[in-house]
Amino acid sequence: MSDKTLREVPSEELSDVVELVDDTGRTLRLHQIGAMDYKDEFYVFFQPAEDIPGTEEDDVIIFRSSGDEGDEVLLPIEDEALLEEVFEEFCRMMEEDEEAEDAASLEDYEFSCDGNCSACDEDCEDREEDPEEN
Repeated sequence: MSDKTLREVPSEELSDVVELVDDTGRTLRLHQIGAMDYKDEFYVFFQPAEDIPGTEEDDVIIFRSSGDEGDEVLLPIEDEALLEEVFEEFCRMMEEDEEAEDAASLEDYEFSCDGNCSACDEDCEDREEDPEEN
């Protein structure tokens, strides 16, 4: 399996647990944390849902999906350079999603003046000049 550390994901953000059987017949319980198309391939991202030897709880395990819909097989990524490239793209997408969520929460923000101009960075028409600043 290929793994890289991304960040700790709170359990309430994790999707349902999936069970995958590796090539030795061992069943692995994983949380799917994402999926993406990248360079005409489809990749799926997981984090361990239980102790898996050789992994930490915040590791990201990446597989390439192969096969037709309903008959997919998850394959490990053997090429370390490709693995790093896919992981970096996933991280970039996660950061964009977080920034979009942050921006969306700011859309509802409305500035309201509390009259404390010395502790305010806003440039509003009600701003009083601080005599100590001059």
